[in-house]
Amino acid sequence: MPTEQSLLELFSQQHNWQERYRQLILLSKQLPAFPDDQKTEDNQIDGCENRVWLSFQKQTDNTFIFMGDSEGRIVKGLLAVLIIIANNKTAQQIHAINFQAILSQLQITDELSQSRLQGITKIIERIQAVA
Repeated sequence: MPTEQSLLELFSQQHNWQERYRQLILLSKQLPAFPDDQKTEDNQIDGCENRVWLSFQKQTDNTFIFMGDSEGRIVKGLLAVLIIIANNKTAQQIHAINFQAILSQLQITDELSQSRLQGITKIIERIQAVA
């Protein structure tokens, strides 16, 4: 999976929404397979356009590894971006992240519908609640 820095570089090379859209779909395909037994109500995030699941593991060094899935390609790509930003960080680091600012910098929130933006907010809230 790419790093936050490589995400910024990748998206800065995309010149329009279609190219960024394509990158989101490619990122969605890079998410590790999400086990069906993890697709539980506890892991499901309410308030998203498509069904979205997010689970995590806390590592021995107190960092978190997030895993997720969504039925929608774009939402899954957005989920991949949020996971890349949050993975391998401690709770304190995760709470210090300004996810919205990073998404703005990547220029991927400009063209999203209001319901998708609400979904992103719900996913961010879940990541921060877990940490």
